[in-house]
Amino acid sequence: MLQIKSLRQIIQNYWVFIFILIIGIFARTWEFGNIPAGLNPDEASSGIEAYYIYKYGIDRNGISYPVHLISWGSGQNVFYTYLLIPFVAFAGLSANVIRFPIMLSGILSLPLIYYVGKKLFDEKLALLVMFFLAISPWHIVNTRWAVESNILPFVFLLGFTFLLASHHAGIWFIFSCLCFALCLYTYGTTYIAIPVFFMLTLPLVFFRGEIKTKYIVIGLLLFSLIALPILLFIIINTLKLDPLRLGSITIPRLPVEARYESLAVFFESNPLQSLFHNISIMLKLLWEQEDAFIWNFVEGFGYFYKFTFPLAIVGLFYLIHFIKNSKEKLLERWMLLAWLISAVVIGIVHPVNLTRFNLIFIPIIFLIALCIWKFNQYFKHTIIFTVSLFFIGFIFFNLAYHGKAYEQKSKEAFNAGIIPAIQYASENSDSLICISDTIRFGYIYTLFVSKIHPSEYLNQLEWILPEEHPLDPARTPRAINIFRFQIADCALDPNAVYILKLKELPPNTEVKYKIKRFIKYDVFIPKNEQ
Repeated sequence: MLQIKSLRQIIQNYWVFIFILIIGIFARTWEFGNIPAGLNPDEASSGIEAYYIYKYGIDRNGISYPVHLISWGSGQNVFYTYLLIPFVAFAGLSANVIRFPIMLSGILSLPLIYYVGKKLFDEKLALLVMFFLAISPWHIVNTRWAVESNILPFVFLLGFTFLLASHHAGIWFIFSCLCFALCLYTYGTTYIAIPVFFMLTLPLVFFRGEIKTKYIVIGLLLFSLIALPILLFIIINTLKLDPLRLGSITIPRLPVEARYESLAVFFESNPLQSLFHNISIMLKLLWEQEDAFIWNFVEGFGYFYKFTFPLAIVGLFYLIHFIKNSKEKLLERWMLLAWLISAVVIGIVHPVNLTRFNLIFIPIIFLIALCIWKFNQYFKHTIIFTVSLFFIGFIFFNLAYHGKAYEQKSKEAFNAGIIPAIQYASENSDSLICISDTIRFGYIYTLFVSKIHPSEYLNQLEWILPEEHPLDPARTPRAINIFRFQIADCALDPNAVYILKLKELPPNTEVKYKIKRFIKYDVFIPKNEQ
C-alpha cells in the first residue's frame, strides 16, 4: 500500500514539474522577438562584437580575442559575446539571435533550481521554488533581453548545482570551479562575490572530506587558470599598465576609468560614507523592488510581486535555524546562505540597481519559497492558497508586460525602429547618412547594420566627448564611413539623408524630403535622391 502511494506521489510530482516547466517556457517565449521591441545598445554591442570576433578574430576596437571588451570605453563583460559566436555563425546577426541564449538560460534555470531545492530540502519545496522562479517578474523580464550581465545568475546557479552534485560524485567539483571562474567574465560584481563565496564554502568542503583531494586540486587549478586573465586585466587597469598579449589573447587597457573602479567603494574618496550610502540603496531596492530603469521591471510587480520581501526575511530566519539546529544537509544549506551573503556584499561595495544586484534574486526567491513551505507545516493549505494567489498575480503581470503601456515605454528604451531605419536609409541612398545626436550610442546600430570591417574606420575615428563630462566613457565617434553622428556635420550637404527621432527636423529647410517612419524614427531622403 505504501509503495502504491509513493508511486502515485512520484507520478503527481512529475506532472506538476512538467506543468511548471510549461508555464516557465510560455512566459519566456510568448511574443519573443516582439516584447521588448527593438534592441538595447548593450545588446547590439555584444552582437556586433561576437560577429567581428567570429569573422575577423578582433573586436570593434581592433583587439584580438580580448578577455574584456573595451566597448564604450569603460569596458563590457565578454562572456556573453563569446557565448553568442556559435549562434551568430549558424543563424546570422539579429535581435532574436542575440536574445536566444539568454532566453534559453532562463528556461534551463527551472530544472536547475528544482534540483537545488530537492538537494537542500525535499521535493515539495523544490517544486515550489521552481514555480516561484517560473513566474518571477524579475527572471522573466531579464531573460527576454540580452544585456550581457543578465547571464550571471544562470552561470552561478549552474556552478552551485555542480557543487551540490559533487558531494556524491567528486568530479562535478571540477565543473563547478569552471562555472565559477566563468562568472568572472559575466559581470564585474563577481570580482568581489566569487572570492567571498569561496572563502565561506571551500574550507568546509575541504574539511568535510566527501570530495577526493585530487578533484579539489584539479578544480582549483582550473579555476586559477581561467581566472588569471581577468586578474591580470584588473591589475593592468588599476595600476594603469600597458596592455598584455598572451598569444592571440589580449588583456586590454581601457582608455578611461574601468566601471569596477568608478562604482566600487574602495576607489571612493570617502569609502565609509559611500558604504553606508550603498547599504541604504540596497535596502530600499529590496523593499521597493524597483529601480530607475524600465528594462529591469514592470511597474507594480517588482522582482517578485512587490510586497514579498518580509517573507524572504522570515525564510532567512528559517534557513539559519536549520543550519544551527540540524546536522542534516548542513553544508548544502550553508552554501545557500553563503550565496546570499556573497550577493549582499555586492550591495555593500557597489551602488546597486536590479541588474547590478542580479545575483541576489534567486536566493531571495528561494527564501520566499522556504517561508511558505515552512508555514504550510503549521497552517494546512498555505501552499495551495499562496500558489493560487501568485498565479493570479502572474496572469496580471503578463497582461501588463505584454500590454500597450509597457510596449510604448520599452520601444523608447530599446530604440525600436532604429535598425530598420538605418537599413532603409542605406539601401535607398549613397549619400551621407546623418543619425540624430539625441540617440545615445547611435553608432553601434550603424555597425550592426553595415558590419563594416574595423580596419575601414579605426584609423579615422574622432571621438566626441561631452564638454561637461570630458572623461565620459560613453564616447561617440563623429563619423564612421558614410554615417555621421552630429547633425551639424551634415548641414552643408543638400543630399544628406537624416535619421531623426519623431518631431525632429533636418537642418536644411529648403530641401524637399521623402519621409519614411519606423516606429520612433523618421528617415528623411532628399527627393532628388529618389
